[in-house]
Amino acid sequence: MQYSLGIDLGTTTVAAALTDETKKVYPYKSTINLQYYEFGLDSVKRIQNGLDKNSVGKLQEKAVATINSLIDSFKSELGFGYEDIKEIVIAGNTVMEMAFCGYPLISLSKPPYKPSSEIFFPENTAYIPGLNIKNKKMFIFPVLDGFVGGDTVASIYYLDMINRAKPAFIADFGTNVEIALGYKDKIYTTSAPAGPAFEGGNIKFGTTASSDGAISEVNLENGIFKTKTVSGSRPSGICGSGIMSIVYELLKEGIIDENGRILPPEEIESENFNVIMKNEENGENEIVVYFDGKNAVKFFQDDLRQFQFAKSAVKSASEILLEKFKIFSYNDFDVFISGTFGSHIKTDIIDLIDIFPFKGKNIKAIESSVLNGCLKYILSARLEREKDIENIIKKSKNFPLSGSAIFQKHFIKNLIFQRLSL
Repeated sequence: MQYSLGIDLGTTTVAAALTDETKKVYPYKSTINLQYYEFGLDSVKRIQNGLDKNSVGKLQEKAVATINSLIDSFKSELGFGYEDIKEIVIAGNTVMEMAFCGYPLISLSKPPYKPSSEIFFPENTAYIPGLNIKNKKMFIFPVLDGFVGGDTVASIYYLDMINRAKPAFIADFGTNVEIALGYKDKIYTTSAPAGPAFEGGNIKFGTTASSDGAISEVNLENGIFKTKTVSGSRPSGICGSGIMSIVYELLKEGIIDENGRILPPEEIESENFNVIMKNEENGENEIVVYFDGKNAVKFFQDDLRQFQFAKSAVKSASEILLEKFKIFSYNDFDVFISGTFGSHIKTDIIDLIDIFPFKGKNIKAIESSVLNGCLKYILSARLEREKDIENIIKKSKNFPLSGSAIFQKHFIKNLIFQRLSL
């Protein structure tokens, strides 16, 4: 039996899909990107640690080791050999794809923040040192810009934007949030500098959705948070969807104000004010999300600020893209969210806490548009898929936001939280 492997090479999480010659698709697998343990969640840190050929080698080594661990997991489960994998298809952001191929990231560290024109993505695994799949076909999705990578191209390809009858909007929530909007001959893209909060990054009790005990959803009842974890085990941290769920409950109960301040109990009308605890050392108000008498999970003012910045970045980037596209001249458009964040959040909460500039849309969550795009590429006819990717590259126009005065204007405005009257 011959197999093909799709890889979503994320900054924080790397996911894999396997299919065989009968077109059977096996359950997806995912793991933490080993780069995370040395370089953190931040793409900027990856760039700073991969400016030349020598330093990028460590990033490449960690990415390859992460992919090898996923291959080994499938291999031990299904009993095949490395030689039985005939091809691998990879999609990631520009930093991840360049680092995987061993290209120095110096061009992404300074204006105009674009990949070097000299790079090419190899079509054989022989070019990737240490990869356990030797001398096999490889396809790496092409990038659109310095901060809009092959993962966005894979999402556009999966949604078949170039052949859709009406526009589609997709936001892929990762360490940054990459956004695409379009149909037929018109595809616009951008990257929202949201930071890692949507993946639990820069949050004191933050964690990834794949971690044991990650809180993915809460309900505030009788002064206590009822928590739900992805794994069903005891809460130990908060992943992106859990953070959004907490913010929603706090807004609903009037525990935080429009400026994102956690209010003291005396300013709160709700009877649920007793989830607030004052830190005696610094005097700040803290939110107790979980406490079992011994173990606690808390949400802090600084955590709320991180989410506030991320929320504003996504809404601002979306507004700019929608305005450029003149989307509101269309009668209708479809809205999708993707990423591990998107697969755990209730989509109506996204509407209520003002992540996007449109209301009342039926938001459809996709577990991984990137991995689905890799699978679609594997399972499609060669000439057809090559033509589709070529057309996506030709028809896509990117709008960089770095240093944009328009983005800053939108960003400041969108820091405000809307009041919830439920």
